[in-house]
Amino acid sequence: MSDQIQGRDLPAARQAGGIRQKIFNVIGWLAFILLAPPVLKMLGLPQLQDFLSQSLGSFGSPVALVVYFYALLFLRVFFGSDQRYTPILLGYLVSFVYFSLSLDIGFMAWLREPAMSVSFLSYPVISFVTGVVVIFLANALSGAKKARWPVDVLVLVLLPAVALILAGTYLPGLLGLS
Repeated sequence: MSDQIQGRDLPAARQAGGIRQKIFNVIGWLAFILLAPPVLKMLGLPQLQDFLSQSLGSFGSPVALVVYFYALLFLRVFFGSDQRYTPILLGYLVSFVYFSLSLDIGFMAWLREPAMSVSFLSYPVISFVTGVVVIFLANALSGAKKARWPVDVLVLVLLPAVALILAGTYLPGLLGLS
């Protein structure tokens, strides 16, 4: 109101949903906490994941946590401040493929089982981290108003795939995982 009195008009988005957008953006970013238990389990620290699985049963499984993660991110997309949906949807699809390489998602066994025989795909932690990076990149690209779909494909599909191949080839030896 005081901005209108002083002769300045606020943008419609800020007037209509500023606090709502901020709340859902925070919810979306907090969703990443749900990925901590599966990552810790993959790194040899299964206590938190075991506690959740014992306390909540199948609702606390790593796959369930990933489903909750995506649900919260979808809330962020629809009620938050994203400008473009193409990178978000592409990022969710690509990240789900990487998550399915690292978690035992029943209906994705057709992809996971053969991928485990490929040397650079046989490290679940690297695939999972690549999926998380793709989500971060998708969220960043969603706010880039001038970017187009070729940039989305380059940044969300090609670059992470090359990074996964390089990481799966060189990091296990450096980290002593081989």
